[in-house]
Amino acid sequence: MTIHTTAVSSSIATRRGLSSVRIAGCRLPESYCEFAATHGYGRFGGLVIIYSGAPEHPDSVLAQGARVKGFIDDATAEGCFEFEPDGDEVVASRLYPFAASENGEYFAWDLNERRKDEYSIYCIGARMAGLRYAAESLGELLEKLCSASIKDVMGPGYTPLLPTFEGL
Repeated sequence: MTIHTTAVSSSIATRRGLSSVRIAGCRLPESYCEFAATHGYGRFGGLVIIYSGAPEHPDSVLAQGARVKGFIDDATAEGCFEFEPDGDEVVASRLYPFAASENGEYFAWDLNERRKDEYSIYCIGARMAGLRYAAESLGELLEKLCSASIKDVMGPGYTPLLPTFEGL
């Protein structure tokens, strides 16, 4: 899929820098590293904010991911997380966010479901209202978001996004 860049990102991480980043001892997935080194931090399809791969950035995958991971853990502990249709408390405990929609959904890697250099991706509904399996890689996720499959990932109220990227 060709992604049309509408504005250049202020935070593009280097491949070398990305290779040293660890989340709970895990390397970043290859598809995320490729995206972060090519496009950087910004908004995909006018809707999804993909966190920066640069650790020093305030909206980095480390800073924002950890903050949202705390929300997930709190919602799970307080019994406020709805795990249907594709998850449970165990899956939720393994998730680490790397992106968020402007409507409140989060996209997170399951750090225990590693296949080659990738982790399974889940979509967490706004206000922790649902957990849906989304994709095997960031590339697959972006393709689904730009097709009718967006309804399977984010819900029936969504229409396909345009393959655009606006650097922030």
